[in-house]
Parts: sequence; C-alpha cells; structure tokens
Amino acid sequence: MKKIVCCVLAALMLLALCACGAEKAPVTYGFIDETLGVESYAIGFRKGDEDLAATVSGAVLALVKDGTYAKIGENYPDIKDYLCLKAEDVKDSDLPERGSGDPSYTFIHGFDLDYPPYSYLQDDGSVGGFDVELCQAVCEYLGWQYQPLPFNWDAKDAELNAGSCDCIWSGFTKEGREDDYCWGITYSNNTQGILVASNSGIKTLADLKGKTVGVQTATSAMDMLEDSQAELAATFKELKVYETYTIAFADLKAGAIDAIAIDMTAGTFLISNEAK
Repeated sequence: MKKIVCCVLAALMLLALCACGAEKAPVTYGFIDETLGVESYAIGFRKGDEDLAATVSGAVLALVKDGTYAKIGENYPDIKDYLCLKAEDVKDSDLPERGSGDPSYTFIHGFDLDYPPYSYLQDDGSVGGFDVELCQAVCEYLGWQYQPLPFNWDAKDAELNAGSCDCIWSGFTKEGREDDYCWGITYSNNTQGILVASNSGIKTLADLKGKTVGVQTATSAMDMLEDSQAELAATFKELKVYETYTIAFADLKAGAIDAIAIDMTAGTFLISNEAK
C-alpha cells in the first residue's frame, strides 16, 4: 500500500514540476479585423495662407516626381504602403523650380512630439519621422531654412493660430476638419483600428463592451469615438485619454487597459518596436 501511495505521490510531483516548467505562450499585440474608419493625411495651414500651401504642395509633388518621397518612405516600412502619391501621376507643369524659394525664409514645421512613425522628438533632442524628413526635403528643394516645432498634440491649434509655426504636418487627418484649415496636399491614407493583446479575448468591436479603451487626446480616433463611433464608445467601461500613444501602449502591456483605438500605421510602429 505504501509503495502505491509513494508511486502516486511521485507521479503527482512530476506533473507539478512539468506544469511549473512549462512556458506560457508569449503575449503579442495586433489589430482586430474590424476597423473604426478610414482617413487621409494632409498638411494643415492657417486660413489665408493659400499661396504658402500651394508652394509646399508643389514641392511635395516635385519630390514625388524625382523619387525622394518614395525613398523616404522606404525608411518607414510601417507606412510606405499607405503613401498615396505616384510619380506617374505628377505633371511637370505642377512643379516649382528647385531653389525657387527665398533662401532667407525659415519654414517652421509644427508637429506632434510623440507620433511615430510620422513625427517624434528623440532622446538626444533631434527630430525624426516620415513627415519630418519629407518637410525637411521640401525646404531643401525650395531653398528655405527648416525649423522644427514639436509640441503636445492638443496644443496644435494654439501654436498654429499664434503664428508659432507655419503648418501642422504630423499625420494630420483632413476628414471632419475640411473647413477649419487651409489644406495642402494629401500625401498618405490610413485606417483607424483597435489594438489589443493576443490573450485579451477581444476579436470584434462588440467585444469591447465593458472594457477600458485607451486613446490619445485630440486624435482622429478620439474624434471618431465621440462622433461616428459614439454608440460603440458608450459600451466601454471607460474611454481613457492619454497624452501620447506611447504611454497608452505601456499601459496596454501592463494590463491597465484592454485595448487602444489608434491608427494602423502608428500602432504597427509600436508593435514592431516592441518585437525588437
């Protein structure tokens, strides 16, 4: 009898050790199949600055024509498939001459200080991102001086209206704001989606009922959840608003929130950096 008991205990201990030694599947992050909506990104100027908007837009087209636009896109694989301008569609008559700008003019680029891969302020104080590189290339093409003005995204209108910057160029959604700015060229498309952890159990928008969802303040995702997707947002336990998506993603990884409403390109960038 004792021998049988000992054998049973040994078997149970072996099972326990196997259970303790078994590795849990790593948590990964991705988007659910359903989306919140599509959008396009353009350059926003103050009303009345139509000439400036036209000049900058023309320079962007010149960079599309000579391949610079696509080359910059290669540096940001998370967004290159969303770039909507094609060299074969650009007419030479639409283009300003290289170096045709006033060399004494300083173009001040206003952008979100933490919105990768479009724009961001790095730890060493330098700036980066697709929009930053494209704006720098525009200034180089025209012969202007480039000056960055990174800010918190909810301060964008105050900075533009105060004359602190010449434009808002930072993954800036045009839809719903058509009458609020003088718009330059649309240069990228995007989709707003829901980012979740692989072990969240969230597969559809309906699964967000009773969940805490994060979003960055003053973004188009937040606008959608307050307007076209307000009924969906009403099902959440909480819509938690963050200053940046970087902070929201840290909370998602920590389990403090269940999902993030974010555009596909920014979310994919966060995911790809997490894997590094």
